[in-house]
Amino acid sequence: MRQLIVAFNDQQAAGTIRQVLLRHGLPVASACQSGAQVLQQASLTDGGVVICPYRLVDMTARELLHLLSDSFDLLLLVPPRQQGMLVDPGLYALTWPAQSQQLVQAARQLLETRQLNLGRQPTHAARTPQEQKVIEQAKYLLMNRRHCSEDEAHRMLQQKSMALGLRLAETALLLIDPDRAAAIEKDRRTR
Repeated sequence: MRQLIVAFNDQQAAGTIRQVLLRHGLPVASACQSGAQVLQQASLTDGGVVICPYRLVDMTARELLHLLSDSFDLLLLVPPRQQGMLVDPGLYALTWPAQSQQLVQAARQLLETRQLNLGRQPTHAARTPQEQKVIEQAKYLLMNRRHCSEDEAHRMLQQKSMALGLRLAETALLLIDPDRAAAIEKDRRTR
């Protein structure tokens, strides 16, 4: 059975959130204070949702997501200014502070949605390792050129992708290979 894991640097905050979820009948495995504790607890469950801020004492949420199995999602409790910056598969953001009912509803929805989709093929094409590598290279290039964070580079890449009507990996490839970008731009103008 999928379970919730609450992880906060502040033990009191983790305990409070855990109690709210338990009061509403949600299956909470534990309250942790670090990514390492989450990983340890996750190894004892079949999957679920980790509720945490973007940064734990020992790692970021993205690092944690990459270390967890694919049967886990992350529900991030973030300030409003960060919410739009967090767009990764398996990463969901809720503006914090939020009302307890919003937290319960979001956690329940993530648990149930994933439960329904277990064992089914995804409806969208997943990224290949090569595509992911190209995206990471493009983000690195943007970080160096624009002197920005990884999150900001990712958001720039997404915005350009939407403007061009291309998949993220295709946009990343255009950024890395300017000759290809010029050819596509020329083709777009002739349409």
